[in-house]
Amino acid sequence: MEDLAEQLATSFSVTKSDNTTAASHPRLAQYKSKEDRSGLQEERRRSRLQNQKQKRLDFANYARRLAENDWEEEEPDDSEEMDTLEERKHKNYYANQLMLSEWLVDVPSDFEQEWLMVFCPTGKRNLVVASKGRTAAYTKSGYCIKRFHSNLPGGNRSSSRTISQYTILDCVYDEVSKTYYILDVMCWGGHPVYDCDTEFRFYWLQCKIQENTEVTKVSKLNPIKFEALPYYVCEKTNLQEVLANPMPFQTKLDGLLFYHKKTHYTLGSTPLVGWLKAWMVPEIINIPVPESIMASKPPGAKFRPPSQSMDTSSTVKIADTKREEQQDVAIMEKKEIS
Repeated sequence: MEDLAEQLATSFSVTKSDNTTAASHPRLAQYKSKEDRSGLQEERRRSRLQNQKQKRLDFANYARRLAENDWEEEEPDDSEEMDTLEERKHKNYYANQLMLSEWLVDVPSDFEQEWLMVFCPTGKRNLVVASKGRTAAYTKSGYCIKRFHSNLPGGNRSSSRTISQYTILDCVYDEVSKTYYILDVMCWGGHPVYDCDTEFRFYWLQCKIQENTEVTKVSKLNPIKFEALPYYVCEKTNLQEVLANPMPFQTKLDGLLFYHKKTHYTLGSTPLVGWLKAWMVPEIINIPVPESIMASKPPGAKFRPPSQSMDTSSTVKIADTKREEQQDVAIMEKKEIS
């Protein structure tokens, strides 16, 4: 049933996001990119960092509503028409609540100074909400696929003595090990950190897990364990070293996530979080990786240089334009002769 819900949730997703990970990497030879976007990703990063400084949202109230599923007093957006009562009744407020990555197309100029890397295990991406004595897991599209008890603040009756005890996490679930690997934290114990930068969120998460080690162990009140994924600075020598070491989890590696240190937790796709398969690292970041990682490279996968990321349709358009120019010149010459 969980697999069916996940398939339904993903099969109807439509996105026009730049460098979306739902498609192949724009520089793969077998993938036709619509245009040469080399350099544009860097511009969008700067724009996003600037825009987030101007946003002032009530994250405390937002996190409370998400935790308690209380949207009755939600104020409508002035830019949109007010939803009818029936529409709001069936609206899925748990959809699109995760921060999603883009393909890392060009390496940021401040990559070694301002970026952090996290190994991402293979599994199902879930929004985990612990509140009112229970814990629920939702797919990216907002479908609730699991309810259980946990030792997260608010996750079981003994840990939710007050209504303010709730936790919201961004996780990857591995079915084999029955483990939620925590990628990021949005709220812990009623304290939202959406508008805190990545460096603080990651550090705070590690501290909270160390203070609440019972969440990392299987028990009657915590049947599924939680583990916070470690993070690493993106100095190339450091990345080369950690890639050569064993993974921080037993499950299979899915890929690498790169977070800008200053980005807030942003809902939806953002260029401030990059994504690469591990075998892409030598080509994109220009550092070697072990042969065991390169063995996961699909047969025939080959990258184009950024300047060649233009697709065939663009080349045809240029050829048509030149042909039209040549025809115009020929017509003008014929008129002059006559």
